[in-house]
Amino acid sequence: MNLEVSGDKKLAHQKFQEAWNLAGDDYEAFIAAHYLARHQETPEDNLRWNLESLNRALNLKSQQIGNLLPSLYLNLGKSYENLAQKEEAVKYYTLAEESCGHLGSGPYAEMIRSGISHGLKRMGIEKNRIEVLDKLIDRWCERKDLRPLSFVLPAYLGYHDTDRNPLISALGYLNAARCLNPEEQGLIDNIISELSGS
Repeated sequence: MNLEVSGDKKLAHQKFQEAWNLAGDDYEAFIAAHYLARHQETPEDNLRWNLESLNRALNLKSQQIGNLLPSLYLNLGKSYENLAQKEEAVKYYTLAEESCGHLGSGPYAEMIRSGISHGLKRMGIEKNRIEVLDKLIDRWCERKDLRPLSFVLPAYLGYHDTDRNPLISALGYLNAARCLNPEEQGLIDNIISELSGS
């Protein structure tokens, strides 16, 4: 992984292939296959290794892979998208979305949720939009008001109805900052109430 980060993709690929060859169980094999998928030259080979990674992962106990399933499904959705197989891409992006309950919070979780959201959007499926919030974001963009955008955008880009907590938290922080005009403050209060079911 350090070789990959440093830009030596050829040697990284060799090391991931060695890891695959030496894998002693499904856990080691699924990790090696996951990284091998990223270093394939053709979309077909990328798909093959992503499928291998998922199949090995599914042989494991759910507590070993629960938080990794969204990423594995996301990768398969992108593989099928790259092969212009929209139906399969939608299937795996949807599975990724449905498994997001296993994700915690933080930058990794936000990146995965955002990837899923963008994948579904590219497939023509735009879910989980909050019209009032979209309009507020448009206003903030027009007036170049970065503060509310910085609170809301990371959580909203990865927003999924299956896990509302990151967005509720982000809106709560924005609410506490009291950096909006009274009308917008009221709209944020209403969105939080609706998302919280109160």
